[in-house]
Amino acid sequence: MKTLALMIAASLMSAAYALHADASCDLSSQSRAVSVASYVEDGKSCLEDLPGGYGIDPVMEAAFLAHVNKARLARDLPPLILRPELAPAARWHSLDMAANDFFSHKGSDQRSAGHRITAFDRTLLSSVQRENIAAIRGPYDPETVVKRLHDGLMNSKSHRQSILADDISHIGLGVITRRDGVWVTQVFVRQDGEFSRHVPLRIEAGSEIQQAVSLKGWAASGLAVRKSDKTTKIGSEGKLSGRIPTSMRGTYSLTVRGEKPGARKGSRLYIHFTGPRTEIVAPSSS
Repeated sequence: MKTLALMIAASLMSAAYALHADASCDLSSQSRAVSVASYVEDGKSCLEDLPGGYGIDPVMEAAFLAHVNKARLARDLPPLILRPELAPAARWHSLDMAANDFFSHKGSDQRSAGHRITAFDRTLLSSVQRENIAAIRGPYDPETVVKRLHDGLMNSKSHRQSILADDISHIGLGVITRRDGVWVTQVFVRQDGEFSRHVPLRIEAGSEIQQAVSLKGWAASGLAVRKSDKTTKIGSEGKLSGRIPTSMRGTYSLTVRGEKPGARKGSRLYIHFTGPRTEIVAPSSS
């Protein structure tokens, strides 16, 4: 994954204000859930009921999308498709940066952009993921702030490369505002496919799972779960169903194996497309 950052600082914000949060939404890194299931549930709860003083700005998000696609079309690149399922990952990171007074691709809990994408987007299958972040900390003009930040990103070679990449298809945007700042996260992915229904946040070990899937340009030939660099096949080849091993516990990504004919006669190409993370838990009867 490629992660890139830009900050435009007008003045330092008040740390006391930055850490304000309502009791129903604890944004401190110390309270951040370890399990992916609780992490997503807590994050969505905060985004649905933001702490006082914070706001999500869909108008600014739409303006960023328009600027991004205008830049791409000017270079004969296809426009990016807005993927609403990516918005929570982008908005959550922007809120995290604003509330915890930091500016980094690593969250206050040290989760990466890839972790956020595969946690919050419950159907995406993707082999390419990128992220840009930007912020203005201090007074800003709502009429000009989007263009100011977009121009800053485009004037940075690495950020411009993400916006104009030819290996991405979809974008998610998250703009969090406060009276003394704007925080922006742009998430770029290549959508290689999708599960037909949400992958559960929790799956019991020993349970049978079935996940219909559609892939672009590849034939789906099996399911697997991945943790770090270890991939464990579920079920038999050619089937999109299988049983989770009874001894398995912890956070895993559900992946789909794709295959297609290779360039040489009789050869085959294989790839595992990364899907949502899930928490594999002990069976409820145990």
